[in-house]
Amino acid sequence: MHKPRQSGSETMSLEAKIHQASRAKEVLDNEVYQQAFTDYKTEIIKQWETSPARDEDGRQRLWLMLATLNKVQSMLQTTMETGKLAAQELEHKKSIADRLKESLGMTL
Repeated sequence: MHKPRQSGSETMSLEAKIHQASRAKEVLDNEVYQQAFTDYKTEIIKQWETSPARDEDGRQRLWLMLATLNKVQSMLQTTMETGKLAAQELEHKKSIADRLKESLGMTL
């Protein structure tokens, strides 16, 4: 079952960010997604190039479609990068906790 998405990245745990990054990477690395993205982007650009200059509304819609497509790609990439940073932060926190335990003479 799909969990409801929390609003705001501040409320999301580091583990959740890492998980989302993994899922975003799966999408970005998927050959079918890559081909569909490329094909659709090419189609939009071709339609824009062949559209009459007087068709301002049509050209505007095509521009919005292209901007939206690029935004989706950008959001997936940002999610992936955020997850990488979260993994580094989590590792750093674990390292600090381990050093603190060692200095206090505690074992895991």
